[in-house]
Amino acid sequence: MNSPYTSRANYLTFIPIVTLLIVFTTTTLFAQDLNRFQSEVDQIVAKFDTISFQTEKKLAVFTGSSSVRLWSTLSVDIPELNTMNTGFGGSTYKELAHYKFELITKYQPDIVVVYEGDNDVTGAESAAEITDIAKVFYEDLMKELPDAKIFVLAAKPSPLRWHLKSKYDELNTLMHAYTMQHEQLNYIDIWSPMIGPNQRPLPHIFISDSLHMNAQGYEIWTETIVPILAPYFD
Repeated sequence: MNSPYTSRANYLTFIPIVTLLIVFTTTTLFAQDLNRFQSEVDQIVAKFDTISFQTEKKLAVFTGSSSVRLWSTLSVDIPELNTMNTGFGGSTYKELAHYKFELITKYQPDIVVVYEGDNDVTGAESAAEITDIAKVFYEDLMKELPDAKIFVLAAKPSPLRWHLKSKYDELNTLMHAYTMQHEQLNYIDIWSPMIGPNQRPLPHIFISDSLHMNAQGYEIWTETIVPILAPYFD
């Protein structure tokens, strides 16, 4: 029969094992999450590895989550640049950082336009925590592309996620303040032009899911973004 001391020893041995299992499981799930769009990223890389661009135009990488991915008219809307659309899935800042080389830096672009934060807001992280994650991404990006101009798009409003407005507002405020600290970064407010007179998202610029935009939504993006990019076309 085991003594109380033997039982306690077994219990104390059991605790570290359980802790290690929890850490291992959490780490594994996190790694799997970061790689959930691997096949899509592979397709994007394969596509652009076979494309030759006009050397007289600057190269601009537009990347981030599905609002960029679904911008099918990007090259037509901004013909002054060689545009690469490497938006993928419903990605987050962590996932974009994970694929930073494959989707951005390997191409050594002159201009980078990033749209993230929309999906981050729906997660457990606070706006301040999302901003901290974004800061690490942008600071690495600036080091790796010291001559590139980097444009940070505000997280957009949408009817589907309007209940999270306060979190969006905080994130956009924090990101705007952060970009003001770096000459290489530029903030583009796409939130305001997507808001109607009733101070809610314009309903007619969204498709049926009330989250993603239709052609009218991308027209607003184009009209907002192009004048800010224009000084860097030549």
